[in-house]
Amino acid sequence: MGLVKSVITIILLFVAFTACEPQLTDNPIPLITFADVVINLSLPEYTALRVDGGFKLLNNIGVRGVILYRVSNTSFHAYERNCSYHPNEAGATVDIHSSNLFMQDFSCNSTFNFSEGQPQGGPAWRPLRQYHTDVTANVLTITSDVIN
Repeated sequence: MGLVKSVITIILLFVAFTACEPQLTDNPIPLITFADVVINLSLPEYTALRVDGGFKLLNNIGVRGVILYRVSNTSFHAYERNCSYHPNEAGATVDIHSSNLFMQDFSCNSTFNFSEGQPQGGPAWRPLRQYHTDVTANVLTITSDVIN
């Protein structure tokens, strides 16, 4: 009887400790290639991208669209809006938080920084997918080449 109780106790402790660990397996974000997107940054619709920290949502590329973020006049990040946590769920879409300081998936409450798309809170443990960007003068090109 003592052995049975010990085995049950060990099993219960194992279940309790492993249930608290983060889920580090998940479906990958689907990969959808798209034709290169060429943006003339001097056009009025891209005014927000003329200052460091500016951003623009582009809904016509990627899986669920792209968040384009200006780091500097020669550096931009293009983040997939498909959340990295349970990316196949209907609501797994990242938006800009109302503070404009970070990105958030409001369905799972994962938050991501602008500097690298890294998760800062919530259940997400992988960064957002980032697409390659290139800037020459006032022309920005986004390709479907994934850089992370």
